Amino acid sequence: MNQAETPQLTIASVGVASGGGPWRLSFSVGNAGVAPVQLLEAWMPHVVLRAPAQNCASMPALAPGTSVELAFSVDYHPRKDASEPANPFVILRVRWRGADWRVLIQLALSHGDGGAPVVQPALTTAHRVGFSAGL
Repeated sequence: MNQAETPQLTIASVGVASGGGPWRLSFSVGNAGVAPVQLLEAWMPHVVLRAPAQNCASMPALAPGTSVELAFSVDYHPRKDASEPANPFVILRVRWRGADWRVLIQLALSHGDGGAPVVQPALTTAHRVGFSAGL
């Protein structure tokens, strides 16, 4: 699937984590494509960084070239053993061109001052909901 066939979202960390537990993590989500994108739901399901699903359906659709800030209240449980993989990510469920999509944002994780999680988006992929039904 080429880029013109998927929603084109950009995501960036905003500021630093705050709160001390649960931690507040914020991301800027932008529409770099040519068609509007409606955010429907956002969550962080990983055991290391976990935030419950939040309903975004009442937010205005992201017009091309616009962005919105999403904030999560995150439970952070660093791995005790550095050799254990920590592969946290953000999942967005969006509607684009009449179809529902899941956008997965893999996060690079490190530790900041006071044990705060420091995250940077590392890889973003988009998959149409139900794409594997015919496999």
